[in-house]
Amino acid sequence: MNKNRSVSASIGEYLVLGELLKRNIEAYLAHGETQKGWDLVIVTNETSKRVQVKTIDWPNQLAVNGNFSGGFDYLVVVLLDRINPRSRFFVFEHAELDALLSAPNQQRMGNKRTLTMSQKLMDYRFKLHEDKWKILQPAPTESRQELVHVTLDSE
Repeated sequence: MNKNRSVSASIGEYLVLGELLKRNIEAYLAHGETQKGWDLVIVTNETSKRVQVKTIDWPNQLAVNGNFSGGFDYLVVVLLDRINPRSRFFVFEHAELDALLSAPNQQRMGNKRTLTMSQKLMDYRFKLHEDKWKILQPAPTESRQELVHVTLDSE
């Protein structure tokens, strides 16, 4: 079985895309240099959300490494389990990442930081983030004016 990191990354991106589409969230894979720093985009009539996907071969790997400084709105960590049939997903808003990441290390190239996905941290600190797909779902688009109009017509 190929355990190449780029293969795992691609699998993770497609798994997240599948989870979003399964929930009727319009999403697309990002490709090319113009989307550097994020992997998927969620599109609504009003906005777009950029999603960074980080995949690790779990439980053999526990560290998610990267430059988490910007370019995306949400991070989805995929714990890719190549033996058991279900991988695990953790969804984080970009704004809450700083408190969860390792301290910046000046000796690391490019300000890379680490998010550790140990069982203990998942059971306590990250439990609320597992399968937290709702934060990626678009808000209802129905306006208050439309609701009033429908109510008046039906009376």
